[in-house]
Amino acid sequence: MSYQILVAALLWAVALWRAPALRHSQKQRSLETSFLSLAVAMTFEIPAVSSKADALTGVVSIGYLAKHIFGVVSAAALLDFIIAVVRPGGWYQRPRRVIAAMCLALMCIAFALAPDHGREPDDILTRHQSSVWALAHVGLFTAYIGIAMLFTAVLFATAARHSKNPWVRAGHSLLSLGGAIGVLYALQRVSHLAHIALGSVTAADVQRAAVISTDLKVAAILAIILGSSLSPVSVAAAAWREHRALRHLEPLWLGLTQAAPSVRLAIDIPRRRTRLRLHRRLVEISDATLVLRNYVPADVQQRAQEMARRAGYSPDASPAVAEAAWLKTAVLAVDHGPFEGDHPEPGGDGLCPAEELRWVRQVSAAYDRCPAVAAFATAEAAEIREQNRKQPA
Repeated sequence: MSYQILVAALLWAVALWRAPALRHSQKQRSLETSFLSLAVAMTFEIPAVSSKADALTGVVSIGYLAKHIFGVVSAAALLDFIIAVVRPGGWYQRPRRVIAAMCLALMCIAFALAPDHGREPDDILTRHQSSVWALAHVGLFTAYIGIAMLFTAVLFATAARHSKNPWVRAGHSLLSLGGAIGVLYALQRVSHLAHIALGSVTAADVQRAAVISTDLKVAAILAIILGSSLSPVSVAAAAWREHRALRHLEPLWLGLTQAAPSVRLAIDIPRRRTRLRLHRRLVEISDATLVLRNYVPADVQQRAQEMARRAGYSPDASPAVAEAAWLKTAVLAVDHGPFEGDHPEPGGDGLCPAEELRWVRQVSAAYDRCPAVAAFATAEAAEIREQNRKQPA
């Protein structure tokens, strides 16, 4: 299998994977257009596809022209994406599109003026004299790609330096690397075309230059694919972590909200919005904790802390175990009414969001799976019931 088929298949896979982005924002539509166009361009680079296009249209090397047209469209769309990311206000939008349209028009004119046998400079060196128009066609394409890749490298390098998110910074760095390799590809191709124009190359030089340009082109494409994929991958990874956190909080949330159903919000949240659902669950757990603390005395929390230490839990784990113990006691004692006097102090107060989530996950794990917590809560709830029974009516 040729490298053209492998690269084209990879580009089509990425383009189809990102196809839903077409309905999101102009920025995402630009990136999707770039990948679609590049996938089409690499498809026309497959010899069988190019030959079929020639046979269907009756135009010699029409696939060669199509490859370059879609390559320019891809580079222009990538430049739109870059500017939308780095300079959201826009940057010479109309001149950029005019330049791209002029480049496409001049490429088509140069291709039409080139003789049939001289439209692909590299392929005809050993048999014919190179066509000036063919060289002009490829030169225009290469110059536009080189300039677009230069802007890609510079703008994304700037964005990577200013980004605080490690995933975004890594993605921007890879995109900048892809742009830099694209500049090297353009410089190598321009140098090669200059040697062709001067008539100072041999067939061995052509083969060597083809290998180098292919390696640079594939490397640039792979870096751009990886760089543009890190952001959605990071979003998917974050959603997966939030979904796991939701599952881990489920036991504690169910237990507390069943005992204090008034804290549950009535509005449903779609399952796909995991971050909002996780935030809501944390809020409901916090509210339920504040409600249920009224049903147990403060000394229950002290005894829970002593129980956690006696049970051999580490200093890092024992606070969460103690929290789970007095919360479970409150859930079992809620039917006996509020308790007068001092109450337990929730352990998650004043924490930042990440620390709060870590804390509540530890409490939920102890609430659900710790036998010492269940035994403590059962004994303490029985003691509270006994005290309530002995109190005079």
